[in-house]
Formats: sequence, structure tokens, C-alpha cells
Amino acid sequence: MKEKILKKLVKKDYNNKLEEILSKKDFSEEVKNTLLSIFYKIENGYQDYHKIKRETFDKKEYIEKLIDIIDKDCEKIEFITKNNDKQEKVDKDKKEIICLPIENKILYALAKIQKRQIVVKYIDEDIGKAFSFMLNTGNNINMVEPLRDFNGFSWNIIVKDIEDVNCNLMYQNIIYLVGNKFVDKWVNNYEPLVDYFELFQNEIEKKYGKKIKDNILDYLLKLSLKLKAKYDENFKETIKKKKEELEQENSELENREQYLGKIAKCKKEKEKQIKELDKIINSKKLLMEEYENRNKELPLEKKIFSIRVLKNNLKEERKTILNEIDVYNQEMIPKVFLEKKHIIEKKLKYFSSLEEDDLRKDLIDLQKEMIKCMSIDIQKEPDKNKLTRFIYQYRYYSFLPFDSDTYLYEVKELKRSFNKLTKTLIEQAINSKVIIKITDDEKLNFNMTQKILLSKIIILEDIFIKIANEKDWINLIIFDEEIEDSKIKLKSTTKEKLTIKMNKINKLFI
Repeated sequence: MKEKILKKLVKKDYNNKLEEILSKKDFSEEVKNTLLSIFYKIENGYQDYHKIKRETFDKKEYIEKLIDIIDKDCEKIEFITKNNDKQEKVDKDKKEIICLPIENKILYALAKIQKRQIVVKYIDEDIGKAFSFMLNTGNNINMVEPLRDFNGFSWNIIVKDIEDVNCNLMYQNIIYLVGNKFVDKWVNNYEPLVDYFELFQNEIEKKYGKKIKDNILDYLLKLSLKLKAKYDENFKETIKKKKEELEQENSELENREQYLGKIAKCKKEKEKQIKELDKIINSKKLLMEEYENRNKELPLEKKIFSIRVLKNNLKEERKTILNEIDVYNQEMIPKVFLEKKHIIEKKLKYFSSLEEDDLRKDLIDLQKEMIKCMSIDIQKEPDKNKLTRFIYQYRYYSFLPFDSDTYLYEVKELKRSFNKLTKTLIEQAINSKVIIKITDDEKLNFNMTQKILLSKIIILEDIFIKIANEKDWINLIIFDEEIEDSKIKLKSTTKEKLTIKMNKINKLFI
């Protein structure tokens, strides 16, 4: 009773705070009512979302986050119609949202407007931009999920409303690997001095080893580049140009002696420039000549003010050239030379991936690595509570959309990996007394238990089952508590191996 009263009070606090903030905003009544409707629906459905997905914010955290965005990051929300000349947009600088009056679109825009600049430090800034694009898009989609797929009664994945299923899949992969709160800090750049990308790699390697970390990173980077290029033609052209320049540079590096000879020649040229500058800096006569010669060529507003200013300018030029000489010296060191070649080859590998029309294959290969990670995690989960949590995560992962028509567990290229993962999970759950064993027939037990675990009943612990006999068939009836949810017909010739009584309702979770 006390808990119910507390929930009502908390809900009232949310409403009061939101209404207070909205009263200070210059929003239309339609906008205000739509925002209140969004919060009402999230309030009703969020507990189911949290239960099913597990790796999420608590409801209080999520709602406070949204209220904070409306309060601090949003000064204008304007609704437009489909026939309106205005285009949908989110302007972070002006704190303005222009969109259709569709709740999912409004929530997506709110998620988008509060984003800070992500800093992904890697071997190339454009690779970092592509990875940031994927993270931002995935995070926006993730923020809409509680409203999009949960109505307080059921879990219904609305694939057509997902902005980009590929970015969403990759983002959910990342959440599984390092956790929701880590990714949220990263996406919102709460600590600008922290290298989250480096921490991300370290965390994966610590959990799953270097080989899996390297594979996952490769797929994520290649996919991020392909997705960014898909939406941004200028970005695609930039990568194409960079690739051509890198191929030229790599070609020069192939002949090491010739390359080092070129470096040595450039270094000598720079050393000659230093000598010339030193002569000028140390001679009043030459300084005066340089001063007059330079000013002859310059327009009035850019003329050098005095000899002293010229001397300082020459000293700065000298420093710049010395730095260039230092770079040449470094490049002549064998270890540095090999590192440079390695980085160029690595960049070329990623940039060249844009020419490969194999987005699907990369996504599938990434999921195979993810399933390896899950298999490793199952082996570490003898604790009943942790195993139950993992079963929920396994079900959520299975229902991630791979494309507009297919969930992950339905992808034919992943069937073998999925079945192996599911078999390990079922065995571990039975051995740890998390779920019951339905039959000693291993194949039949796997088929039945897999189908039960892929039920969309919100609370798995509320699942009851009944086996009904029908000649050479078994009817598996699944209940959500006392209500029949679904019925599955399975071929069987080994009914005598059942470990539960026929026609009796049994609880799945022990």
C-alpha cells in the first residue's frame, strides 16, 4: 500500500514539475498537451520497458532527463503539417524544434537537441565523425524506445518508426558491451577530458579478450563509415579523396630507400632555410632589406609595422621550420617509419570498405562476435538472479530488428550461432535451477524452451506451461499467469520422456 502511495506522489511530482516548466515556455497549447501526453504514456509503459530490456535508466532518471531537456535545451517547438513548406529540423543553437505533431518524432527531436559534441579520438578525424554519427543516431532512437514500443499493456516493436535499424542495432550492441550509463556519458560528453573511446576498447578487451575486441572494433568502424556515407554525399567524397592521397603516400612508402632519400632532401632544404633566416636575424642590414622587400609586396593594412615585429615574425618562422625538421628526423627512425606505414594501411582498410557492398555481411559478422560475448557471459553467471537477468537480455537481443522484416533470431546466417547460444543458456538455467526441465528429450526440450523464452509476455517469471497430448504431436500451451497466451504444436514420439505431468499447468521459472 505504501509503495502505491509513493508511486502516485512521485508521478504527481513529475507532472507538477513539467507543468511548471511548460507554463514558462512560449509553446502552443497543442504542443503542451502533446508533451503531457508523451509523459503520460511513458509513465504507463516504462516499467515494462525497464523489465524487458534491463540495461536502461530507472524511470525516475529517464523522466527527469527529459524534463531537464525541455527546461534547458528547448525554447521553441513548432508543429507543421505534411503540406507545409517548412522542413522538419532541430536547431541546437537556437534551441528550436520544427516537426510534425507525431509523438515519436517530438521525442526523437528532444533527444537530438540536447546532444553535445562527441569527441572520438582515433587514427583519423573522419572515422571519429562517422562513429559519432552512429552513436548519436543510435542514442536518439534509444530515447524514443519506451514510447514507441511500450503502451503499458504489451511490447510491440514498431520497426517502421525506427530512424535507422542499423544504427539502432549497433548502438544496442554497444550498450550490451559496456552498459547504458557508460554510453550515455559518452554520447553526452559529460567529461570532455575523458577518452571514452579508449575506455570502451579497454572494457571490451578486459571482458572478452583482444581478438574479440579487435574484431568488434573493426566491424563497428567500417559500418559507421558506410552509414555516414549513405546519408552524406560530401562525406563520401571526402573519404574518396583521402583514400586516393593515402594510396599515393603508401605507394611512396613501399620503396623505403627512395622515401627516406626524399625525406633527407626535404630536411636539407629546411636546414638551408634555417641558415638563411639566421643570417637575416643576426644582420641589421639584411633585416632592413627584408623589411623593405616584404612591405613592397603587402597591401597597406597588412604591412609590417616595424623591424622589431619583422624580427619576431622571422623567429616564429624559424621555430616552425625547426618543428618540420624534427618531424623529418622522427620519420627517418625505423620504428616511427613502420608505425606510420601501419596507420596508413589501417586507414586505407577502413576507407576502402566504402567500396564494398557488404553492409549486411558486416552486420552479421558483428552479431557473431556479439553472440560469442554472450556465450562468455553465460559461463560466468551461476547466480540465479544474474542468469534470470541474462535470459531477459537474451530475449531482448533476439528481438532486435535486423531489417524491416526480420528480427535477429530469424536471420538465417545467424541460426547456428543463435542455437548454440540458446542451448548453452538453457542448460545453464536448468542446472542452476532457474527454469524447469520439460523433457529428457534434449532436442524437444530445446525446441520448447526456446519458443517459450521468445514469448513476448512481459514478465517471464509469470509464464506457466501445459503439455497436451495429441497422437504423434505435443501441444505446448503458454500462459501469462492464468491467461492463455499462445499454443505451439510440436512433433514428438518420446512423450514418455516428459519430466512434467501431461495436462497439468507448470510454472516455468522455479
